[in-house]
Amino acid sequence: MSRTMWEIDVPIQHRDDTQRPRGVHVFTGLAEDGNAAIAAALRVCEIAQLHAMSDQPIPTGICRADWSARGLRPDWELRWEEAEKRPILL
Repeated sequence: MSRTMWEIDVPIQHRDDTQRPRGVHVFTGLAEDGNAAIAAALRVCEIAQLHAMSDQPIPTGICRADWSARGLRPDWELRWEEAEKRPILL
């Protein structure tokens, strides 16, 4: 099966201060399709959050095509229901 590089843009909002400007957390990696890309981004996000709660380093990918979740902000909520997916043209 062919895999494509994907970008998943997930809007973020501060958990307590909803008046703060919103942002976007960007995930990238290889996947077979857009739905698999969102699932992969969600999976690495959950793994990163578990590591952060345990005071362990967040795992990083070996290469740029690996999914990873760097730079997560603990006071910000990711709004997965609003996530946008798009293939990256290399």
